[in-house]
Formats: sequence, structure tokens, C-alpha cells
Amino acid sequence: QPVPGLSSIMRAVADDEHAVAEAAQNQHSGVCVMVTSRKQGVAAVAAARSLDMRAWAVLQPDLCSEPHDVQLNAAEIGDAGAEAILLSVDAGLDPEKLREMVDMACEIDLLGVPMRSRLGLRVAPAAGALKLVQFAYEELGLLHHVACLAGKHSPRPSEILKAAGLGPLDANFGPIFLAEFVPEAA
Repeated sequence: QPVPGLSSIMRAVADDEHAVAEAAQNQHSGVCVMVTSRKQGVAAVAAARSLDMRAWAVLQPDLCSEPHDVQLNAAEIGDAGAEAILLSVDAGLDPEKLREMVDMACEIDLLGVPMRSRLGLRVAPAAGALKLVQFAYEELGLLHHVACLAGKHSPRPSEILKAAGLGPLDANFGPIFLAEFVPEAA
């Protein structure tokens, strides 16, 4: 069950149109496109949309270094049909620079869902990561966040929920447990 106010995503991952087609053949309804260049990202997102798949785009860190670049990348990938556009940033990023990136990206008008509702954050699990997640959620209204069950590539889902002020996570869901609370699963 999704948590109100946050979107969580677990999808097939693709780098290009061929990987998108493979995900479609494996009957995935959506794909997470790892964007290494604007051209590659637009092509992969467009391929997913042409196959009636939902597409989420994760901009790699080098595409998120300057606000103007973020604006241009987010605009073109959003126009291609990405439902969510996640910015990969370092945990030590100045929150005001993140604000500038988000504000510039949100100057773009897209058909359908507005840019602010599409933007999200991917941050490595380092010191300061959860403060940046909290800032992104509370101050900037970013709803999409990448989580890692093992806490190796991004903060754990429970850490992100807590940083967003959504309270401590009750791990007891009857016979169902979040995988992060079962060490063998993470």
C-alpha cells in the first residue's frame, strides 16, 4: 500500500531502447531509465511510451551539476513522457543549489502532470543524505525518492519516510514484512 504523500517505485531498469523492449517482452508495465545523456534518455523514455509502458527517468550526477542543465534535461525527458524525473545528487549538495535546480526545472510547462509533481531525488546514503531528503520533501515538495532496501545505494525506505516526517515505520504488517527488516531479503 503506498504511503500518502510519497511515491515508491520498483521497476525494471533500462539504459537504452533495447533494454526497454526487453523489459516490455518480460511483461513489465514500467521501466526506470538510467539517463547518461539527454539524447539517450529521450530515446529510451520515448521507446517506453511507444510500448505503452510507464517511464521513470533517473538523471545521472553529471547531468545534475548545473541548474540550467537540469532544466533542459528535465524538459526534454518530460516532453518524451517520463512520469518521474529523479535528480542524482551528492549528499553534500547545498540545499539552496538543489532549490535553484528544482525552481529552474519547474519553469518548464509540460502537458499533463506539472514538472514539480514529476521531480524527485536520488541521493547516496552518506552523511547529510537524510537532511537533503527532508529538505527536498518539506521545502521543495519532491514526492519521488529512490530507496535501497539494503541501504547501499540510497537510504533505506524507512529512513526516507522518517526524514520526510511520516513517522516511525511500523514493520509489523501481520504476515507481511518490509524486506528491509528481513536481513536475508535485503
